[in-house]
Amino acid sequence: MGLSSHGIAARPAETRLSERAVEFLRAGPSDAKALIEHVCQMPGAPIVVAEQMALALFAARPEFVRAHDGRWSLAPEPQSAGGSTAIAASSMVLESPATYDATFERDELASLSYVVVDVETTGTSPWSGDRITEIAAIVVRDGVVAERFETLVNPERSIPPMITNLTQINWEMVKDAPRFRDICDDLVRVLSGHVFVAHNVDFDWRFVSSEVQRASGQRLSGRRLCTVRLARRVLPQLRSRRLDSVANYYGVEILARHRAAGDAVATAHVLLRLLDEARDRDCRCWDDLQRLLGESMAKGPRTRGQLAMPRPVDKDTTA
Repeated sequence: MGLSSHGIAARPAETRLSERAVEFLRAGPSDAKALIEHVCQMPGAPIVVAEQMALALFAARPEFVRAHDGRWSLAPEPQSAGGSTAIAASSMVLESPATYDATFERDELASLSYVVVDVETTGTSPWSGDRITEIAAIVVRDGVVAERFETLVNPERSIPPMITNLTQINWEMVKDAPRFRDICDDLVRVLSGHVFVAHNVDFDWRFVSSEVQRASGQRLSGRRLCTVRLARRVLPQLRSRRLDSVANYYGVEILARHRAAGDAVATAHVLLRLLDEARDRDCRCWDDLQRLLGESMAKGPRTRGQLAMPRPVDKDTTA
């Protein structure tokens, strides 16, 4: 199985028409005329028009396939090594038995590549107008940093003073920086094929995926790994799993705290140590790691009410 099938992939964003096509084709293959008549609600559509519309709407989407006879159907669900559906493996390539690497099954975690991401932003919510001001993506392969991508980003909006106080990024620094749409293609290339990793992964994933969709119309999908969650499982003795605390525990220096590259590089080194800890707990493949992350948490010192309390934006919400 190609390793790229386990990583991030960019695909066209779902639309109502694609959703209707998926629902329709679940019943089985269809010719273009019947498909377009249903999806676009165009009874009596000429076959030539229907063929062209179907190609325009669905040919570039990985969830649909067109047979030699012109009939459309849903692409088969890719399977993981254990037989379960692999996550977001739209680009999956199945290898012949002669080229299958048994080492992959014995230690999938060592065979995977990871891209450790950190973003600095104008606030906490991409859906409320907040934007990325700086991003770093560190590719980790075979236990070492293999590629490094970092840049300031013009957020095309003001940066609140409280954010500047936290990150030291101000408007003068970003006004001549590239906009996200200017770096989107390069960033997606760096992300593609790797497991997306971040310290508090939901935060970074929300911003990166929303920015990519805004800039390109594509939707990111793929495996994600949160080093905060992993630290909770393998380092229960630590009172805090903030990046400072976990990095200090492993003796990892953060060269520029609250800056994308500084935090991402430190998180990459932390990731390698956390994966070693996971192997000590018999984690050898992705499913093992998911079982470890899904284990019940021991009761911590925080109460349910404390967890529900809002957090001020001038605190670091990402790590």
